[in-house]
Amino acid sequence: MVNRDGGEALFAALRSLEAQSGIDLSILVVDNASAPPERERIAREFPEVRVVSFSENLGFAGAANEGIVRTRSAFVLLLNNDAVLAPDYVARLAARLALDERLAAVQGLVLTADGSTIDSAGLTWNGRGESVPFLFSERPDRAPSDVFEVSGVSATAVLYRRDALLRVAPHGEVFDRSFFAYYEDVDLSLRLARGRWRFACDPAAIARHEGSRTGSRTPWKRAKWIARNRWKTLFRNFDRRLLRRDWFALLRADLSHAISLGWRAPLLLLLTWVPLVFVERAPAVAAGAGPLAEWPRPGLDGDRRFAG
Repeated sequence: MVNRDGGEALFAALRSLEAQSGIDLSILVVDNASAPPERERIAREFPEVRVVSFSENLGFAGAANEGIVRTRSAFVLLLNNDAVLAPDYVARLAARLALDERLAAVQGLVLTADGSTIDSAGLTWNGRGESVPFLFSERPDRAPSDVFEVSGVSATAVLYRRDALLRVAPHGEVFDRSFFAYYEDVDLSLRLARGRWRFACDPAAIARHEGSRTGSRTPWKRAKWIARNRWKTLFRNFDRRLLRRDWFALLRADLSHAISLGWRAPLLLLLTWVPLVFVERAPAVAAGAGPLAEWPRPGLDGDRRFAG
C-alpha cells in the first residue's frame, strides 16, 4: 500500500486487510513522506504492518516499485490507501490466479464509498484514446454475475502475478517511475497485454473506494500528470497508424479536460503538447509483442468468461 497522509481512510484500509480470511497476508506500507504522527499511529495500532518510509514523495509509481521489490510472494496485492475490502476479497482473487495461469492480474468489483455505483470493474478505452474504468457509474447489478475478462486492471485494489510483472519490467522496475502518478497502471496493463497476458474481474470480490484522496489536494498537478502520462502511454504502446487515424479525437480529449481548468487551460495544453516532440516513441521494453493496432476493450473477441 502506497500512502501519503491517508488519514482515517488509511486505517480503515489497513483494518480491512487485517480482516482478510482464507489467506495469509504480509502487509507493507510504503510511506511517501507523510507527517510523522501518522507513521507513529501505524506502528502503534498495527504492529504487524511493516512500514518503509521515505523523506520525499516518490509518487505512486516509484513507491509501488519500492514495495514490490521488498516482497517475495508469488502474488502481490496493490491497494489504495482509501479503499476498503470485503473479508474474502484477496482470497477470491488469489484462487482465480491459481486456477488460470494465463492471468497476469485479477481485480474485484470496486464500488464507490457508499456502494451505490461501480467505481471500476477493470479498464477499457473510449473513442478519444482515454483509458476509463469499465462499467463506471453503473449500478452494481449491471455487472456480470460470473468472473469475466477485462482488457486491463486498475491498481486501486488488484492482485498481480509476480512472474508476469517481472517479465515486462523495464530495468527491473514494474511501473515506470517517470509517470509519478496516474496512467502507470494503464501502461503496465498494456505492456502485459502485449506480452499475451490476460486479466479478469471477479464481481463477487467487493471493495469500496473513496477515490482521489491524494490527487484532489493538487488538482492542477493531477490534470498535468494525467494529460502528460496519457500521451506517454499512447506513444509507447499503440501503433502510429492508429494514433494518426484518431489524431483529432485524441486532441479533443485534451481540450475537453483543459476547459474545466478555466484560465489555466492554455497552460495545460502548452505543457502537454509541446513535450510531445520529445516523448519516447519506442514500444516499452520487454513487452514481448508489437504495438497495439486498436483500442483494447472488453468483448473485442466476444463475451469471454472464465469457467470454474
